[in-house]
Amino acid sequence: MRIVTPKELSSYKVLPFDLYTENKGKILEAGEVLTPGKLIMLKNYIKIYTEDFNTETINTGNEKNDSDGDKTSAQIMNFSYEGLDPTDFETVINKDAYVKMETQVRIKYFYKRILDLLMQGYYEEGLLKLNSLIGILKTEVYKLVQKSSKGSKIRFLGEYELCHPLNVAIISGLIAQKLEFSNVAIDQIILAGLLHDIGKLKINLTDSEAILTMNEDEVKEHTVIGYKMIKEEFELPEEIAKVALEHHENNDGSGYPQGLSSDYISEFSQIINVANYYDNLAFNRTHTLIMNNKEALRTMLEVGTKRFSAKMLYTFIHMFNYDDSKDFNDMVV
Repeated sequence: MRIVTPKELSSYKVLPFDLYTENKGKILEAGEVLTPGKLIMLKNYIKIYTEDFNTETINTGNEKNDSDGDKTSAQIMNFSYEGLDPTDFETVINKDAYVKMETQVRIKYFYKRILDLLMQGYYEEGLLKLNSLIGILKTEVYKLVQKSSKGSKIRFLGEYELCHPLNVAIISGLIAQKLEFSNVAIDQIILAGLLHDIGKLKINLTDSEAILTMNEDEVKEHTVIGYKMIKEEFELPEEIAKVALEHHENNDGSGYPQGLSSDYISEFSQIINVANYYDNLAFNRTHTLIMNNKEALRTMLEVGTKRFSAKMLYTFIHMFNYDDSKDFNDMVV
């Protein structure tokens, strides 16, 4: 057996030999096409080995049948939004939402599977599916939102780690749309919203932390972790990575991790900051207890420009119906 380096593997289009772990578990078989996704997957192994004998390169371009281990990888990666069975995923839904119930479940299930891909190192596949999710949100959610909207009817309810990024992405995209950003910029902001809290997935937070105490260094670290993941591991543009870093920066300089203020905070981050705070209020994950959308909007206005860019805050406020007083707890199924 000999060690094979990632540099050597990247020189092949078709794998000329079997690949193994140090415990002789087969990773890939000779003859498989080395797609960018497979090369990314192989980087997750500390050491990769091949048997020390000569093999002929197979140039058919066709993949062989997967080994048992590869079938598992294929099952992890090969799923689509349309192919998911919503009955396989038990979740809380918003019975009063614009989006029909089955679609809510399917979107949350799809997003959960995408997060699983990203956390297991399947970056290329995960990012491709995130791009699909952006299109799904624009088709299934945005088309249902009218000029005068009720914020309570837009939100996903239930699991915070799934619903919060979805809500932030949707609301941030709506703000960008209202500000007449380009289609490309709107898609980038939606993607930034979906990934803004990705750093939290690498921090052990207990479910009992209903209120996020932003003075805790461990919680604060999610901004830096998220930035590095998006920039270095996912290799996405700086403007998207900066949102993970800056979405807790405040207009008056009182935020973290850098204490930026005003125009030193990127426009994308200013938008996400508004949507993030609003949704945390609605989930009662701040120190201010609110029961409905009207109370959330009132609290946002009270916080005002100390925390938020005036442009982003008032664009957000004017998007929603201020008389939306349905109790969030009464909307859950």
